[in-house]
Amino acid sequence: MPLTTAAVLPLLALFFVFWWKHARSPAGKYRSLPLPPGPRPLSFIGNVLDMSKELPWEEYSRWAKNMVCDIIHMQALGQSIIILNSLDYVVDLFEKRSTNYSDRFHTEIIKLVDMDWNTAIMKYGDGWRQHRRLLHQFLNQRACHAYEPQLREGAQKVLKHLRHQPKEFAYHIPYDMGATILSMTYGIEVAEKDDKYLAMAQQTVDAAAEGLIPGSFWVDFLPWLQHIPPWMPGTGWQKKVAQWRAGQTAVRKSTWQDRVNYDPSPSLATKMAERMCHLEGQAYAQAEEIAENVCGVIFPGARFQKEVSTSTILSFIQAMVLYPEVQKRAQKQLDSVVGPARLPDFSDRASLPYICAIQKESLRWQPVVPLGFAHRCLTDDEYKGYLIPEGSLVMQNSWAILRDPEAYPKPEAFKPERFLKDGQLNLAVRDPSVAAFGGGRRICPGRHFADMLLFINIACILHTFDITPALDGQGNPIRTEPRMSSGTISHPLPFECTITPREDRAEALRFSENHSGS
Repeated sequence: MPLTTAAVLPLLALFFVFWWKHARSPAGKYRSLPLPPGPRPLSFIGNVLDMSKELPWEEYSRWAKNMVCDIIHMQALGQSIIILNSLDYVVDLFEKRSTNYSDRFHTEIIKLVDMDWNTAIMKYGDGWRQHRRLLHQFLNQRACHAYEPQLREGAQKVLKHLRHQPKEFAYHIPYDMGATILSMTYGIEVAEKDDKYLAMAQQTVDAAAEGLIPGSFWVDFLPWLQHIPPWMPGTGWQKKVAQWRAGQTAVRKSTWQDRVNYDPSPSLATKMAERMCHLEGQAYAQAEEIAENVCGVIFPGARFQKEVSTSTILSFIQAMVLYPEVQKRAQKQLDSVVGPARLPDFSDRASLPYICAIQKESLRWQPVVPLGFAHRCLTDDEYKGYLIPEGSLVMQNSWAILRDPEAYPKPEAFKPERFLKDGQLNLAVRDPSVAAFGGGRRICPGRHFADMLLFINIACILHTFDITPALDGQGNPIRTEPRMSSGTISHPLPFECTITPREDRAEALRFSENHSGS
């Protein structure tokens, strides 16, 4: 339906009011300072047209190089956006000035989808601290060792499916990891395929991947768009938001309620319920809400870490196709330490430095969360002689940090040896985890769990399989290139490869099938 002049004029008036409200700046002691450099904004819309939706982290990195400045500024409809392209800058702001940079930026999409119960997105304050404290109790580095049996069994399920359906590796790896996380969190065992709980969690992750990039939807900058009737052109996003909102409620409420129908053995939800069983009335209701929210965060949040781990493992598999010499060196070390009759275990980790180096390089090579989650500046601040306005959205360009040629020479190449010295891990080389999991007080609480999940799966896959290029109809190797998707979570684009059991690994594979719990 075409818009009439009578319909357009009110929209323009509302647009002008919104711009005027956000473009005006109150006086302050830093307001005389210049903003960080950035592309020249247009009147009214600012840099909206400069905000690429295709691999924006690469574009921001190019801007920083062209401007010879690792902090850049954009403005979109009056909203200041700051991009940090250097780890030093991230540390200075997110860690050393964490009180001013630990808040989250709540876009209109976050409000409309009702995501603000999620600890990763929750506003900074006492409520966030209560949730974060409970998360830390169950996901700190020491606590994560309790999950070794579930992680071990999950890796064995991956091996079983890679043996019997190797061409479906891009499906089975995330599915099996999701099953492990669901069992760990709620004690719920998944269906063999198309599990409803994993589908709910995936919808939550998809909503985050698409909706948490500020500016992905115009309503983030023009809130009045949410009031436009759904029958008008261009309002298809409203249906998507409604679906996401229903999914948020389901993944938090339904899974918590359904846990009682499954084996209550030591799931996280069971442990949390036992802790509050002595409470009554309002105290119990409050404790249950926090536990429900935290489990709702751990499942899709660990599901989010599953996405990080899955994407990292898929990048690792593609790297093995492209760098066969790395694979051969890794298998030689595994053969020496583990031998052909069993699978690698967590107790082998200290003796497998090259496997640990491959894990680190897989995390660095193709960052899964290239722009992290946006922080929000609470008050006007000065940094490097520039003004960072109150309310600015501040993001770390993890892709640029992990592609820094000074820290990682030849960053486009997959080189695990960059993390080694004299055959052992070189602690002087920057660990990719300093950027891959965010920074400051909002650093991902599931990073230790993800670290363990990555190690056991990478080690077991390398130990039992050869990964080689797929062949075309004429028997020629199919060329693959490392290309990533856009979004909050970036995945390797689909690629083909051949996964075959190593000749002398039959006993180890039989063991994995007998102990995979399926």
